[in-house]
Amino acid sequence: MMEVRMRVKGVIRTQNTLDEVLNEIKFNDNFIITFHMNPDYDAVGSALAMFYILREIGKNALVVSEEDNSVIKKNFSFLPLYEEIKEISVLNELNPGDYTLISLDSGEEKRLGRTFSKDIGQFKKVINIDHHYDNNLFGDVNYIDSEVSGTGEIIYRIVELLNIELNKELATLIYASIVGDSGSFRFDSTKPSTHLIAAKLLETGIKASFFTKNMYQNKSIDFIKFEGELFTNIKTALDNKIVWVVITNEILNKYNLSDSDTEPVVEDIGRIKDCKVYFTIKEKIKRGLITVALRSKDDIDVSKVAQKFGGGGHKSASGISFDISLGLENVEKKIVEELKEIV
Repeated sequence: MMEVRMRVKGVIRTQNTLDEVLNEIKFNDNFIITFHMNPDYDAVGSALAMFYILREIGKNALVVSEEDNSVIKKNFSFLPLYEEIKEISVLNELNPGDYTLISLDSGEEKRLGRTFSKDIGQFKKVINIDHHYDNNLFGDVNYIDSEVSGTGEIIYRIVELLNIELNKELATLIYASIVGDSGSFRFDSTKPSTHLIAAKLLETGIKASFFTKNMYQNKSIDFIKFEGELFTNIKTALDNKIVWVVITNEILNKYNLSDSDTEPVVEDIGRIKDCKVYFTIKEKIKRGLITVALRSKDDIDVSKVAQKFGGGGHKSASGISFDISLGLENVEKKIVEELKEIV
């Protein structure tokens, strides 16, 4: 793998090998595992799989998230070990200097949440494992592979290198990670190696239908009604090549939905035949943010637009956060103007 070097807060950070990551794990005993806010299946599945691995090799590990515990339970309770995810308050009972932090699936420390971002320097060391090509190498040890479909593929490599027995429990966690971030094997990040890993996981006896039911066939009637109203007000530009919706706090309250409930919306927009770029704009009043989820087809690079506004991600899937004071209309105008330049 090509060496990557980056200056972060005056310190030169370097891409490391997976062997170097495993050495850090070998020579440390206490670990805290975390993942990005507004977590997806790759983040949570990878974190729980890493917890399983560390437990198997005799390490002391905790999974800690700044995400609301009710969100974790609502979206990920079908996953083995989900109850091991602790709320951020557990850190008050610990000395961070005694723990190595393992960050999974997060391109930068601020995506881990305010507490982790602020206190990240207090941990004994930080191991950063991710698949986002624009990862800023914020760890003391960094392993980034942007060629894989998701962090779950990297976790599978660790399982193999450590000779961990692959059973149904572990396979379920990794398979959920891979299915989630590969778009059920629809995205270009899906490689032959992705399918080979999936085959190995399925050989443990897990069923693909279990993931379909729990990840995609799990919407409430309120969510369906919400999408009906939302799509009535869908917006387009350039003869439907650009398509988007605006999700306000008002409509979420109307249908008694949380922000995490709306994650499938952006992919549903992508079903429109002629659209090349599609996105959602979300109002997040509690966090004081307006977030934009960008998606694209036909090799259009939306990450360039995201980077202009301090966001990032992948070529076909990126995100941006704005301060809520900017206003929905201003954010909408800025994003559409930039997208018109690349479509």
